[in-house]
Amino acid sequence: MDFWVKIGNAIQKIDYQISHDPELAGKRFEDHVRNLFSTKYFTVVEKTHFFKTNTEKNVDCSKNPDFIFEYIPTGEKFAIACTYRTQLNNQNQLEWSNQAQLKRYQEFEYERRIPVFIVIGLELPLKSKYYPDAIAHEKFMFNIPLKNATYPALNREVFANFGREYERPFFWKNGKLY
Repeated sequence: MDFWVKIGNAIQKIDYQISHDPELAGKRFEDHVRNLFSTKYFTVVEKTHFFKTNTEKNVDCSKNPDFIFEYIPTGEKFAIACTYRTQLNNQNQLEWSNQAQLKRYQEFEYERRIPVFIVIGLELPLKSKYYPDAIAHEKFMFNIPLKNATYPALNREVFANFGREYERPFFWKNGKLY
């Protein structure tokens, strides 16, 4: 492999890991969520295209949730829509979608007859009276059934009920994702 190709690949890997670009941060979060599903129990049946592919080619299925998984022991299927945010809105709500996207997901769930879960990553800056200039962040994750995510912006009372550990693997039991 050419030296400059190796350098270019290395720069892309570094950019992927540290970039604050919303597109790359979202891709990192999708990859993180995917890695929390054991290949022993889950298989990815469908995955939407990367955002850049969709904008260049207008791939219609990219409007669907990001993943459709199958739970191997029972053959049950469910969909995951990943969203990554770095702040709450002015009303202290977690904006995870827009009204059109919410409607598409609701239609998808109804037409496919599989549950949709909204998995949200939220990374907020930590404030410290001892180190006011320190750059530190705390990561949160929420796993919200679509039937509970009835608005594009969710109040704390809603999303706080669906918090989960950021690094904990997912599991499926009795039609529910944990």
